[in-house]
Amino acid sequence: MKKYILLCSFFVFIIGCVGGQEKTLTSAEVKEICLNKKRSAEGPTGVLSFSTGTKGSSAGAILNFHSDYLIGKDPNIVYVDCMFKMNSKINKI
Repeated sequence: MKKYILLCSFFVFIIGCVGGQEKTLTSAEVKEICLNKKRSAEGPTGVLSFSTGTKGSSAGAILNFHSDYLIGKDPNIVYVDCMFKMNSKINKI
């Protein structure tokens, strides 16, 4: 029984390591992702919403602080690091 469990665990581990192929992105998609990260590092981002309906009015706010902004990381460095890391995911057709 122990050998069976060990064998099953081994196959689950191997299948997990093999996994699926990593998704490739276009250079425009990578640039957009990295620009969003740069914007997040420049300062807080947020959304304000106001609505009215049959049940009355409502308002909401969402404010996001990215960790790169909080530690004071240069947004240009965030962009360059992102482009460097994402370079392997660009579809090179």
